[in-house]
Amino acid sequence: MTPDQQAGSVLDGKYEVLEHLGGGGMGEVHLVRHIHLEEKRVVKILRPDRVGDPDAQKRFLREARFATQIKHPNVAILYDYSRLDDGSFYMVWEYIEGEDVGSRVRREGPLPIRQAIDLTIQALHGLNAIHGAGMIHRDVSPDNLMVAPGKDGRLDLKIIDLGLAKGLEPDPDYEVTQDGMFMGKLLYCAPEQAGLHKGETLDNRTDLYSMAIVLYEMLTAMPPFEAETPQGAIFKRLSEDPLPMAGRNPSQSIPRDLDAIVLRALARERDERYPDAVAFIEALESFAAGLAPAGPAQRETGAQAPPASAPRAPAQPARTPPSQELSRAEKSALLAQIEAAARRQKQGELESSKMLDHVDALLTGDRLGEARQVVARLEQENPRSRALPKLRERLASAQARREEGERRREAEQPQPPQSPQPREPQAAPAERGREVEAALQEARNRLAGEDTDGAREAVERAKSMAGATGVDPNEVPEIGRLERQVAALERTAERRTRVDEATALVERYLKTKQVTLAKLALDTLRELSPNHPKAQEYERWIGLAAEEAKDDKRAEELIETARESIRTGDFKNARRNLSQLEKVDPDQAAALDREITTAETEEEKTADFEEHRERLERLIAERRLEDAQQEIKALGDLGAAKVTLDLWRARLAEARTNAVGDAQADVFFEAFRERLAEHDFRGARAVAGEFQRTSPDHPRIAEMFAEVTHLERERDRERSIEQGESQVEELIKKGDAGQAALALKLLLQLAPDHKKRKAFEKKIAKLQR
Repeated sequence: MTPDQQAGSVLDGKYEVLEHLGGGGMGEVHLVRHIHLEEKRVVKILRPDRVGDPDAQKRFLREARFATQIKHPNVAILYDYSRLDDGSFYMVWEYIEGEDVGSRVRREGPLPIRQAIDLTIQALHGLNAIHGAGMIHRDVSPDNLMVAPGKDGRLDLKIIDLGLAKGLEPDPDYEVTQDGMFMGKLLYCAPEQAGLHKGETLDNRTDLYSMAIVLYEMLTAMPPFEAETPQGAIFKRLSEDPLPMAGRNPSQSIPRDLDAIVLRALARERDERYPDAVAFIEALESFAAGLAPAGPAQRETGAQAPPASAPRAPAQPARTPPSQELSRAEKSALLAQIEAAARRQKQGELESSKMLDHVDALLTGDRLGEARQVVARLEQENPRSRALPKLRERLASAQARREEGERRREAEQPQPPQSPQPREPQAAPAERGREVEAALQEARNRLAGEDTDGAREAVERAKSMAGATGVDPNEVPEIGRLERQVAALERTAERRTRVDEATALVERYLKTKQVTLAKLALDTLRELSPNHPKAQEYERWIGLAAEEAKDDKRAEELIETARESIRTGDFKNARRNLSQLEKVDPDQAAALDREITTAETEEEKTADFEEHRERLERLIAERRLEDAQQEIKALGDLGAAKVTLDLWRARLAEARTNAVGDAQADVFFEAFRERLAEHDFRGARAVAGEFQRTSPDHPRIAEMFAEVTHLERERDRERSIEQGESQVEELIKKGDAGQAALALKLLLQLAPDHKKRKAFEKKIAKLQR
């Protein structure tokens, strides 16, 4: 793991490393946070020692390309694939906040039957999607199946790690790099995956076999084959049937029908297994349909545990933006401002949209008075609302439509015959014209006073009145001219507001000594107001602040280096940093001097304490118990905590008790050694057990049992080697070259330097000819 992958570093300018999750043959895996989206993800980085390996690059890229072909809720999502400045490729995966199936089974034991079946069905749906894309996973195992609590109370499962996935169709360019390499985990591979004959290809049934082993372990917390080593388990699945689940674990009762389903999926011959994931799913769903409804215990998701993951186009030459120089704290501050502005804008747009919908609804229902009240309230509460111009326009249009309707209705009403009367002059059009001119004059007055909202309202009123007289407002030059003036004044007001905001930002960042952000704010201010009267003054302040920040940074570095030296006990180096700090910041230097002096005193006290503690350890080991009692008193005089002294007194009392029983213990030790010399491991274990009943707290008991266990395992290994040797000889005698070669391969994994290796290889080669 390189330094730029340590916790706290930022990869590619957008992924902050939170912690290292692990690594393997191909890459290192990290938990990261997308600094812009505030979302946790998992990054897998090609190891530096594999960056120059074309085959490793090809496999890494294939994993990413395969992942992009699969979009399924039960398969982890690939978000990104790119390259770092040092040449390392990386891919970004969905982060699943849960645990893998293996961890869950190890913690809880057998899972409830319904839960195990549900998880398996989810995994099979994911595998079906992988197979449908023309691929096989080749590494299905509990570690690569992640579970997390879902919204409905059940566990959700996702398949991860497509690093060993390959296409179902042969790919010579890829397979040549894999020649001779075993792909997948030994304990979960299918027989054909472990003993692949030349020219034989794997298919989707290989993944189904591995999934069946995982289901078997979820139901029993035990493997389907009993063997001392993974190699032994592989050999057994090539020659024996898996053990039935019924009775494997006393805490789980497995129905016979379920046992039959799993055993079919574990058939040695592929043609005897389920032909595809859908058939396996149907069998499990049919069985699950007959189960009793799940109780609370079966619905529990359980406690959560920590989780266990196209090249970027060449960068265009450009000036490095100032944001690249920001510290993490400054980036966070700047991003917070951007996000706050985005939220405000989004909220404003949402509120405007809701307001428009509300007024439209009122106008549709011919509730013009209520609509006016809504607009008037908005004008009072938020006169700068973006929705106001549209609301006024719609209100004016509705008013015009109403008046037009009233005129039509009046015109359509029949008039009773009347005697001729002298007609009075029609003053309405002239009156309307005067009202329009009055509104326009008000707009001019508002513009003169820079009252943009009032001017906009007056212009809108003039347009509405003009329309009511049958005149198109767009054909009145004065209305258009005033509208343009209002728009220009609004833009000026908006620019003035932005200038004020930028000015306030510059001053705020100067006050908090955030120099880089102050520079950014000043750049923005100059773009908005090139001749701002305070620009040069701000620039001088920024220069002074930069010098102060430089001194502050230097002081911070010296203090941190000194404190690191204090932590490691290098007080000489700490005082060297102190002498430099005195030139930069005398006040902080005085505080650091006190820290160093205190630490030196504590160090001396600790050294004295440690010397007495080591002497006490030695005296107890040498059974000089009276002298040890004096050392405990000395530790008390040095100020040791009461709990520490009590622990040492307890050890001293234990040593005294053990001294009394040593004579009896020697008798058991001698008998134990005699049994081991005779290879009577059962007898040796019995002696250890008798000793444990006599002296249950003696420290040597655990060592005795461990030694017996080790020797028994060595004996079992020798027997396995003998059995493997016999198996090879028997297969050679039968003339079965393929099985003999496989048996020899497994034998050599147990004993690479087996004395008959060359002889067996010659005989097998002769059979193959």
